Amino acid sequence: MSERDCGPCTICCWFFAVPETAKPTSQWCEHCTDHGCAVHQTRPQSCRNFQCFWLLEPNFPEEMRPDLCGIVVSFNEEHTSVVIHVDPDRPDALAEEPGSWWMEPLLNAYDPVCVVCGDDKMVVRRTLE
Repeated sequence: MSERDCGPCTICCWFFAVPETAKPTSQWCEHCTDHGCAVHQTRPQSCRNFQCFWLLEPNFPEEMRPDLCGIVVSFNEEHTSVVIHVDPDRPDALAEEPGSWWMEPLLNAYDPVCVVCGDDKMVVRRTLE
């Protein structure tokens, strides 16, 4: 498990579905507050299992925390590629620093990289040289 914790970051509480509570994607969780998850100690198992890349990598700077940069990076279900979830309220987050720092290292490590921003989705592949 990660040495980090979510702190005030709750952006995943909007992006992802929570089957245990029937919370759909792209909707705020009823337990989400301005200070984090109100039921963090007893949160559903799917929430306990989820870790974004910022949580997984303690060397990422604080400004890459998802709520600060507008981007949540996570593995796909098979862990063979990654998904970049861009906050639809900040659609330029991936083009601006620090969000722009994500694409190159992810493409160097994973192929493909999927990008989701609201209803817009695209798949980015490595270019062969």
